Amino acid sequence: MHEHMTATFVVGTREIAQGYSAVEVRTSARSALPAFGDGALVDTMRRGANGVVRTYPLCRSSTRSDVYVIGMRTGSGRDSLELTLKDGDEILVGKPRTTPVTLYPGARYILLGGGIGIAAIAGVARKLAASGMAFELHNFARTPQRAVFRAELDSVREHGRVYHHVGLSAEQIAQAVAHALGPTHANSQVYCSGPPAFMDFVRQRATQWVYPENVHRILLGDRTRA
Repeated sequence: MHEHMTATFVVGTREIAQGYSAVEVRTSARSALPAFGDGALVDTMRRGANGVVRTYPLCRSSTRSDVYVIGMRTGSGRDSLELTLKDGDEILVGKPRTTPVTLYPGARYILLGGGIGIAAIAGVARKLAASGMAFELHNFARTPQRAVFRAELDSVREHGRVYHHVGLSAEQIAQAVAHALGPTHANSQVYCSGPPAFMDFVRQRATQWVYPENVHRILLGDRTRA
């Protein structure tokens, strides 16, 4: 896969929430990178990472065509960015891809996200808002300090209902997800992104009410595991 990726170099990082960072990368020749839309994802690979490809969301934090700002997890865990990341480190990036959102007039759209996955879910919400489609969005975070892109989510409140679930236990998260998903019509559209266990639970609960093909998982992190 790496032969289809572009070499970029880290030119800055900033914390966007506890355990999460926005990593700014730029091509060495400052050539333009492919454009992307709301909710776009990008495959990345670090030099010396044994070919492991990880998928992260792109953030619209720069107006420069030669720069990407990538949302990454920086805490401990298999999908975390190494804390040794520094300016000048090389990161290969693929061509951005966007989660397709099919618009069905009258359909109920239920969006659920956790961790850095909420960036992709926010992109889906903005697409629905731009098309005049109603939605409800559920954002899950362990603590207020770990809530990513909360301001961006609140900015779409005039187009849909936004709920923040912070500091819930595993049992409370399960209850909140179950309440969000049921009962609902079989033609409802469910989009989710976040930790694997979270998405597995959402899919399990959602398919009790909606058609399986209407449950859309946006996968992040290690592509080999996904």
